[in-house]
Amino acid sequence: MIYGIILAAGEGKRMGKVKLTLPLGDKKLIEWVLQAVKLAPLDKFLLVVRPEDKEIIEIGKNWGAEIVLNPEYKSGISTSIRKALSQIPSEDLEGFFIILGDQPLINLSVIYKMIRVFTPGKKEIVVPFYKDKQGNPVLFDGYWKEELMNLTGDIGGRVLIKAHPGKVKRVKLSNESVFLDIDREEDYEKIKNIFNSLHKKGRI
Repeated sequence: MIYGIILAAGEGKRMGKVKLTLPLGDKKLIEWVLQAVKLAPLDKFLLVVRPEDKEIIEIGKNWGAEIVLNPEYKSGISTSIRKALSQIPSEDLEGFFIILGDQPLINLSVIYKMIRVFTPGKKEIVVPFYKDKQGNPVLFDGYWKEELMNLTGDIGGRVLIKAHPGKVKRVKLSNESVFLDIDREEDYEKIKNIFNSLHKKGRI
């Protein structure tokens, strides 16, 4: 089985507000991520959220996500990864995506391409690249579950990618969506401009 883990428990300190419910086209930012993941050939997907983010919790439920509450979010991204992985049984676990909730331009084709090159049981870490720049999401073989469960602090899966370069399978993509996330207001404006351009071309 292949799972999707959407990380949506960040504080949004640099934005100064809850960013995942900001509008983008006819949806909220987080809904574009949820839509891509829901349409992907995944067996189940989980949304990790702060307990106080009631609107995001409700949105996640409406899209069919399994909600994972993370009251320890202030201790860093590793807490969200651990919370989600603790809900995934190791039996029959082939792999799992770690997906950022603030990357609304990630689409179904990116996830499909990554699954297509993935060979379960070979300890692979499938990573998307655009012009030699590493992006997200990342698809981990189930083998890496325990190692990720041991992470602490504000550290994510990149530490494994750096530590095990021989296990990384690169997927070259033709667009920059894999590293367009939203930390600041200018990031949001850039993504809105790209989104509007794609929408006019009928590509969204």
